Amino acid sequence: MRAFLPMTAFAHDALTGLRTGCARARHACPRRVGVAFALLFPLALVAAAHAAVPADSTSAREPVSVVRDGWRTARISYLAGGSVYLEAGAAEGLATGDTAWILRGGARAAALRVVFLSTHRASCDTLWTKARLAIGDAAAFRPGATRQATPGVSDARADSLRAAAVVAPSPARTASRDASLRGRIGARWLSIAAPGGSRLSQPAFEARFDGREGLAGHLDASLDIRGRRTLRTSETGRWLEQYSRVYRASATLRDVGGGRRLTLGRQSSPTLASVSLFDGALLEWIGSRVGVGTFGGSQPDPLRSRWSSELVEAGAYAEVHQAPLAEERWSVAAGAVASRHQNEVDREFAFAQGWWFSRAATVSLAQEVDVNRGWKRTAGEPTLAWTSTFASLRVPVGPRAALHSGYDNRRNVRLWRDRETPETQFDDRYRQGAWAGVSVTGNEYTSASGEYRVGSGGERSEAWSATGELHRLTAWRALLRGRWASFTSDATTSSLVSLAAGCDPWARSHVELSTGVRRTRDQVLGFADREDWLGADADLALGARWYVNAGCERLTAPTGNTLQVQAGVSVRL
Repeated sequence: MRAFLPMTAFAHDALTGLRTGCARARHACPRRVGVAFALLFPLALVAAAHAAVPADSTSAREPVSVVRDGWRTARISYLAGGSVYLEAGAAEGLATGDTAWILRGGARAAALRVVFLSTHRASCDTLWTKARLAIGDAAAFRPGATRQATPGVSDARADSLRAAAVVAPSPARTASRDASLRGRIGARWLSIAAPGGSRLSQPAFEARFDGREGLAGHLDASLDIRGRRTLRTSETGRWLEQYSRVYRASATLRDVGGGRRLTLGRQSSPTLASVSLFDGALLEWIGSRVGVGTFGGSQPDPLRSRWSSELVEAGAYAEVHQAPLAEERWSVAAGAVASRHQNEVDREFAFAQGWWFSRAATVSLAQEVDVNRGWKRTAGEPTLAWTSTFASLRVPVGPRAALHSGYDNRRNVRLWRDRETPETQFDDRYRQGAWAGVSVTGNEYTSASGEYRVGSGGERSEAWSATGELHRLTAWRALLRGRWASFTSDATTSSLVSLAAGCDPWARSHVELSTGVRRTRDQVLGFADREDWLGADADLALGARWYVNAGCERLTAPTGNTLQVQAGVSVRL
């Protein structure tokens, strides 16, 4: 308890100062008081976690480094719910299905599974975690070319033991290395010229900070804020919109091991994925096999992410997962959530989710069951309604092929996309339904996949998709990728063909050109539509801190041509 006293004193001083400042500002500029408080309070939390913490002498290291015995490490560059993004990809030797280990103080803090790869980036699912992950954490992995079996020990156990032996820091250096403030600051610009003389100009700013191991290892803090200024012009006039969105602003009080923790502020939880962002408190106890948690708070305003008290919610969950070092990894969680909108029942539901990962198969399942009462029951809703189902199955067939299938009828899915393209719009529109497919890796240079999907909803529909890729060609690691997709229903038919070619002209760089065509026909009205696009993208990492990207796309449609240009730069702190 004594470890929390400095935080109490800091919070008292900070809130007293903010209260005094707000009182003065209220008289001069009352509309800006809320904005000032929303910005200053999260910064105070991050500063508290960073207070009296020695600088991280290793933060300037390369994002990917060789350790020994064939192991490498890569830094976490971004976090989004249960998804973790690493600064390493296919060029560094990662492959889909690989395991990466997060290590702290000589012990395993989390296990990640690689689910999607680009040349220098990897998206991973969190298999399990004993502590909150942060941007800048090191993940240990073995490149494919150096994987070797350990006699008498399963691969999963061998990976864990070797990773701990290779990259585990000494206890004397753990506090000085891990206790730090990490993050990134970035700026981007987007311009769209649409048919009819309409234009959009949007400069934007984003900042992400994570303070860890403050107050002798008892305090973590996080801030993620993004602001933008949008100017729209057309024949009828001009519109200016300017605001900031806070995606995370929280502080976590915990024990040194991270098993017991209280998180306050704006936050999200992988276990409470259906709740998404909320402003409030989350109390958790995480053991070696069992975890429980309870939360309460309110949903932010959906448009501008401001604090709002209109939708208030609370809930609890319990989770059970595999024992440490188990070869088969699994987790099962269940809970219940109740929300009220202006003192009326909004939604009450129970949820269950789980996954199982082994050599034989990968399975994931999430299900929600709504409990309808009050005005919903009066309106004719059933007492229990099965809603928002998601299931997926992946079964390896030999060393180079895998079968996959699943079902998805979720009404809303929060997608984090940097840019919408005709291809992503095609996939999002026909997302719901059941699917089955196969993926094949011919050798280190070739891969292909195919999928068949039956839509769910009021009408029957079916979709086919096939993708082929040649990669890591020549010294520039050139790639060629092609895709064909088709959708058919009683009301609509649609097809898509896309091609892409790219290369890495320098280390930690990538250039890519893409083109494609999408055709859509309304079967009832006989209306046909065609869209053609041509795009170019470039990414470049400068040293260990700076990252620059740019791209443009020209879309040709019956209504006219649309030109979209974007550029961005970010620096890791």
